[in-house]
Amino acid sequence: MDLQTINEMWERDSKIDKVMLDEASIKIPQLHQKYLTLLSEYTLLLKRKNQDLKRLQHQKYLYYAGKAPPEEYEDKPFPYKVLKSDVYSWVSVDEDIHKVEMKMEYYTVVLRTLEEILKQVHQMSFNIKNMITWRQFAGGV
Repeated sequence: MDLQTINEMWERDSKIDKVMLDEASIKIPQLHQKYLTLLSEYTLLLKRKNQDLKRLQHQKYLYYAGKAPPEEYEDKPFPYKVLKSDVYSWVSVDEDIHKVEMKMEYYTVVLRTLEEILKQVHQMSFNIKNMITWRQFAGGV
């Protein structure tokens, strides 16, 4: 599931039926469970990707430092001799590292979005209560 799909789901789920407030109220725990599950999944995906990044950084460090086994990089040997102090500079600009970092950033944005959605789900019961109170006030009760 991607961010666009989550946003489309929330666009549908965030609408409160102004006539059937009792059903909208009953729907709140289901929405909480749905988005909390997604939050948990993406949290684990981010942690997994963080571990992948650490492993890849280590492999790239060995590659740029010239310590990797030659059979591991036979198809693309590194043509330069790099000083030990410059190895991290090469690792930080590596394309494979950037791909993993961008995926991590994407997961972070999804997590922030899900956290905001959960805040709104928590707020729904107050919104429904306020709608009921307003109707009572407007009806003269």
